[in-house]
Amino acid sequence: MKTVFLFPGQGSQKVGMLHKMWAGDPVVKKVFAEAEQILEMPVYSLDTAGKLASTAYVQVCLLIAGVVSARRLAAQGVQADFVAGHSIGAFAAAVVSGVLSFKQALPLVYARGMLMQQAYPEGYGMAALVGLTAARVQLYINEHNKTHSAIYLANNNTEDQQVIAGRIDSMQVFIDSLGSAWLTKAKILDLSVPSHCELLNSVAADLKERLSVIELNEPIIPTASNHTGRLLRTAETVRTDLWMGVANTVKWYDATGLLYELGARVFIEMEPSGVLIKMTGSSLPDAKVIPMENNRADTVAWLWNSYRADVVE
Repeated sequence: MKTVFLFPGQGSQKVGMLHKMWAGDPVVKKVFAEAEQILEMPVYSLDTAGKLASTAYVQVCLLIAGVVSARRLAAQGVQADFVAGHSIGAFAAAVVSGVLSFKQALPLVYARGMLMQQAYPEGYGMAALVGLTAARVQLYINEHNKTHSAIYLANNNTEDQQVIAGRIDSMQVFIDSLGSAWLTKAKILDLSVPSHCELLNSVAADLKERLSVIELNEPIIPTASNHTGRLLRTAETVRTDLWMGVANTVKWYDATGLLYELGARVFIEMEPSGVLIKMTGSSLPDAKVIPMENNRADTVAWLWNSYRADVVE
């Protein structure tokens, strides 16, 4: 039975998320000290409501939380066979897989967030849709775009949960046109950037340039790709995924399905957890899903060992 560490993306952040991490823990202390040296500001100043209104600081907080979570689990002996990061979570996954150092990743993530929020300061965003497959949503998008401002399929999260991106007014027209006859749920998300579509091609190009001058290490843990949904086993494929992911559809449903086919049965979501384990539970109902949120690392380790022992027996 194999284990996956899941790293959440934007939308999972919570005010005070880093304050929940005890600074006296050696792992927390080390990561926080590195972050403060690079950012030149206290870590506990990053997760305020004011700071989390900024895409850049949201992404920084998610990186810090993901790396801390994974390292605390490793200290308890919990080992991942695969890592998978949703959107910005891919950078934390790259750190934990050994491809990037934390010191390399943090400036990249901050730059990524700043570039994204500067590209589309207002009027754009994302919306979640439940009730249709990705293929069906794409067909409706193609028709919509013939007469309205273009929108895009941004995330294929589960078989029937999709996320679209584009102008907010155009997305609302699209949602209204489908209505309850096709959608069981639709919501404009509290995200100010139209991620994972061609609108962010310029951001992807900038990231490509930044990543091109960074020396990467070969991964010690295979990583699930955002933009292909396949497995990445080399530093160069991870490098490509990190810059391409920002402007291409996140194929999360494909990625988690592949991990299951490869023997993954335990999925542990790093803090702040909740979103990805719900997706995983929906797509893979017989998988074991464990949130780090509100769990001590030793409790998660106990659950992990219990699941593994059950399989051996």
